[in-house]
Amino acid sequence: MPLERVEVSGRIFELELPEPAALLEEAVVGESAGVSGWDPYWGLLWAAAPVTAGLLLRAAPRAERCLELGCGVGLVGLAGLAAGLSVTFSDQSGAAVAASLGNAERNGLAGAAGLVFGWDDVPAVPGFDFIFASDVLYDRAGHEPLLNALEHLLLAGGAIAHASHDPQHAEVFARSAEGRGWRVRLYDERLRPLSRPQQLQYRLLVLDRLSAG
Repeated sequence: MPLERVEVSGRIFELELPEPAALLEEAVVGESAGVSGWDPYWGLLWAAAPVTAGLLLRAAPRAERCLELGCGVGLVGLAGLAAGLSVTFSDQSGAAVAASLGNAERNGLAGAAGLVFGWDDVPAVPGFDFIFASDVLYDRAGHEPLLNALEHLLLAGGAIAHASHDPQHAEVFARSAEGRGWRVRLYDERLRPLSRPQQLQYRLLVLDRLSAG
């Protein structure tokens, strides 16, 4: 498999990326098995991931149990591990979770676990006090299942951070979350409050449900 070296805030992460042919084969197998919502793009390094990884390296929250949703190749979770967090990589693709765990081992990072599940089928596991994701809002049909999953997975008093350069889907998701009682705050790549993001500007949506505690 090809290797890619990614520099994040002065630290080099070495990522093993899947071959495009392997991604295509996995997608065909998933569709043949009747798996809905199959995503053949988990092996790509999406634009928001390196920025979010840098934020975690510089300003990781105090959290005992962390979950990365839609981990893909795991760059953001690797940054969390490097910052001292205990991270569980999760994705509906077992190959993605395996790749993330392999990349954690490749970079000498301990404290990683893995979960394979879709947002419509959340496993019965202990909750997490910090959940993060990058570029997982591109399909509006997945917004409500994602919010349902977050309600099951997030501990009271915890927080969710989602990073994106996609203004349209991020805004739709934020409105849906607010309609279900979440507090939604918006930040830029330097963790400054963001009131009027520019088109295609990096934005970090932070959700919490403190009132539910």
